Amino acid sequence: SHRGWLPGGVSSHAMSEQLDFSADAIVIDREGVDNCFGCGLHNTHGLKLNFRHLPSGAVEVRTTLAAHFCGFDNVVHGGVQATILDEVMGVAAQLALPQDAGKAACATAEMSLRYLRPVPLDREIIARATVVHVRDRDFYVHGDIVSEIGETLTSARSRWRQARS
Repeated sequence: SHRGWLPGGVSSHAMSEQLDFSADAIVIDREGVDNCFGCGLHNTHGLKLNFRHLPSGAVEVRTTLAAHFCGFDNVVHGGVQATILDEVMGVAAQLALPQDAGKAACATAEMSLRYLRPVPLDREIIARATVVHVRDRDFYVHGDIVSEIGETLTSARSRWRQARS
């Protein structure tokens, strides 16, 4: 159960905010991710995801994928969905670090996904993540891939730690 990811069964709130995409994408100064498959700008085969910080503190990514990212025909491959959620949840965790935490990136310690409905390949993919709890060095994050009408297609829960510099 996803409740086990948080002490006391804290639940995530609805992530259905509207966003003004005229704002610039988040730029996070962190070490060791230039060639990251999900967010690295130097990875020619990567997703090159750009993130937005929403007023609530949630992080959002919107992207459209090429046909070769399919699992079943016209459905985004489950591993690619996991990558997108891992990326957006990682940015949320990174933004939750204290200012004196340094430039080392946060790393996934645990992640659990629930594939609820197919994620269509022919539409914009919207993923959002929110840090729901912090305990010592652990950051607990909830994320979802949602349809354009806000229906949750894939949900994820994760625990993050900042890598040691």
